[in-house]
Amino acid sequence: MPLTSDLRQSDPVAGSVDDADITFDARGLIDAPPAVREALVGSVAKACEQTGFFYLANAFENSSLVPDLLSRMREFFSLADDDPIKRAVDNRHKSGSYGWMPLFGEPAYQPGTIAHLESFDCGPEQTATKLLEGQNVWPSIDGFRADVSAYWEAVSELGNAALAAISEAAGLAPDFLPTACSTQELNTLRLLHYPANETPASDIEVGISAHTDFECVTLILQTQPGLELTDVKGNWYDAPSRNDRIVVLLGDMLERWTNGRFRATGHRVRNTRWERYSAVMFFAVDSDRLIEPLAPFVDERNPPAYSAVTQREHIDNEIRRAELNRASPR
Repeated sequence: MPLTSDLRQSDPVAGSVDDADITFDARGLIDAPPAVREALVGSVAKACEQTGFFYLANAFENSSLVPDLLSRMREFFSLADDDPIKRAVDNRHKSGSYGWMPLFGEPAYQPGTIAHLESFDCGPEQTATKLLEGQNVWPSIDGFRADVSAYWEAVSELGNAALAAISEAAGLAPDFLPTACSTQELNTLRLLHYPANETPASDIEVGISAHTDFECVTLILQTQPGLELTDVKGNWYDAPSRNDRIVVLLGDMLERWTNGRFRATGHRVRNTRWERYSAVMFFAVDSDRLIEPLAPFVDERNPPAYSAVTQREHIDNEIRRAELNRASPR
């Protein structure tokens, strides 16, 4: 898989992903007739193999989910850093990773980089088998927990539909990825705020530095331009922002399972003169499952290119490396 160190924040952008025909109807993944779904899965397969990412349109049409979520995000992130509401959920003062991370607190996915964003992270309130008491901390803002939880549920349905389509696109059973990611125990929803920033983008000053995601797939909602993605050839493209479209990125675990047939999507965010908000949902593999190249993707020409690892091990290893990068000169 592409190493984060192989991805560069300052490499030029080759164009816009709007130039590619990789936007599909979200509802079609959930309730399309079989013939329509078969054609849609074929398009998803083509996007995964030839581009490395795709968009879902009309994900939450005729719904207040996104406006409500963005309203709560703006309310929270507009608070001063020393506001008691923010301080009460500061993840530097609690044992877990969930809660508020102040500006410049993001790990350095490339050595020496400085990320100009703050975040609020949350995980599942319960898995398929048990409640998770006390895992999340919620700011005392009316409607925040309810609106974020409602978005979690809606984007989870969409993510599971995307996982099923990608399973079929890879030639696997439709339920392979949804089953492998069924507990949601390691899933995370990150609410990101990128303040308006006049600092020119460079190898050091970034919105967020170039990396691939550690999980299986990622679904991203964004309000303004700034996100950039690599295709399977390593070229960078602008990923336009529209609240009615969700970007679907492929993650490290999917690349391992397919032995590199589906490549993890490199991505970065540049500094922008405008304020940006983004909601990023990571769909992780169940923690007790070992991930290694599957038999359909291994033969004499294509021996296993990846060692076996669990999702939790991989996340821990990558976060540890990124934390060490913080103090490393470039």
